[in-house]
Amino acid sequence: MLSSTIRLLMRSASLMRPMITVRPLSIKPTLMNLNEKRKLLINEIPRRWSHVHYTYPMIESRVMLLLRLFDKIDPNSLKLDSRFVQDLGLDSLDIVEITAAVEDEFWTEIPEVDSDHFTTPRNIIQYLCDKYDVYEHIEPISAGKEYLKEAKEAADRAHH
Repeated sequence: MLSSTIRLLMRSASLMRPMITVRPLSIKPTLMNLNEKRKLLINEIPRRWSHVHYTYPMIESRVMLLLRLFDKIDPNSLKLDSRFVQDLGLDSLDIVEITAAVEDEFWTEIPEVDSDHFTTPRNIIQYLCDKYDVYEHIEPISAGKEYLKEAKEAADRAHH
């Protein structure tokens, strides 16, 4: 009986302890605190640099590399028109993992309605090109000479 009374007192004391040690809130934050908080928040925001424009070869190479590094896909059998389920033997959970990896790689959010149409790597590439207004026959002005060679190679692959 004594032990149950002690347990009851310990429980009630542990429930009361947070109410006793509550610190008063500071109503007026100082200017320095606001600046520090703003710096922390700005550093937490994901950025997409405005001077880097996506090109078709860039999107294609990043998606294909991402798929080659996926552990359940044989990199030698992967092609632009390989079907995930029929040709590569993936299931719906694997496609969800691929979608999450694409979201992480391109810092974007892909709705489930759109990811349901990802049946080949070409579908993913086309979705990203549509999302970022990338057309394979138009090179952005900011694209350097290194992208021109990639664009020609991607155009040749797409037509053959």
